[in-house]
Amino acid sequence: MVGILVVDINTTTSYRIRKLLDNSNIEIITATTSMETINRISSVDRKIDLVIIDVQLGPEDGFELISHIREIRDDIVICIVTSQNTRRSFVKGIKVGALDYILKPFEDEYLKQKLIFHIDAIELAKSIPDRSPKTIDQAIYNAVKKAIREGYELMIGLFILYHTSNETTVDVNIKDMAILKSMTHYFSSHLSVEDEFYTYGSNGAVIIMPKHKLNQKDELITNFDKLILNFTTAYNIKDTLFSFDLISLPQEVNPKENAVSVLAKRIENKLK
Repeated sequence: MVGILVVDINTTTSYRIRKLLDNSNIEIITATTSMETINRISSVDRKIDLVIIDVQLGPEDGFELISHIREIRDDIVICIVTSQNTRRSFVKGIKVGALDYILKPFEDEYLKQKLIFHIDAIELAKSIPDRSPKTIDQAIYNAVKKAIREGYELMIGLFILYHTSNETTVDVNIKDMAILKSMTHYFSSHLSVEDEFYTYGSNGAVIIMPKHKLNQKDELITNFDKLILNFTTAYNIKDTLFSFDLISLPQEVNPKENAVSVLAKRIENKLK
């Protein structure tokens, strides 16, 4: 069940959203003021996963409200749906922590597809357990042991998100984590059943690919280049860049070494 809070002084917006998402596994509640919104977000009775908000809330500042929401819940997905159509308001919305910015008036089917994408990503994120570096190291260790026991090579990959502006704010980290969760969903549908894909902190992802040989590395890199391009194009990701590298075990590194650390160093050298 995905909990959705619609914040809008126009009650017809929540009515239209209810009709659009009638068959989805969701619960929708509404708010028309900042105080109502904060109370809904802070309530222990309901878990809000997605906030759909119009930043034009009469005398109240919707952007400021989003900042307050972020102070209370840094994991919530925020989607602005508004008629405020300026570049400045768009940039401000993303800066305070919104993941999406949709303009009114909107076509029902367009809004439906946008919201279904966010709902699917939220449901997927709920099904993916949090992975600490220690957990991922253990997964790699287990994969290496199995590869040695069964006599095959495997490939380990590391993806890192970065920004050319070198900005390192909480808002950026929240956005990066949302991108990573969407990336997990997208990549998982393009990988083999034996491959494992993990988010790694707030700006990285690790992939473990059994039975891939060193002589396949260039082909794999080309395929991942295409996947990243398709992913960033599909989700209109313009201000976030990806760097990645692959390493073959045991051909390119001693299995006793930390493969993620080796890859991180390689990527760091690439970015210099």
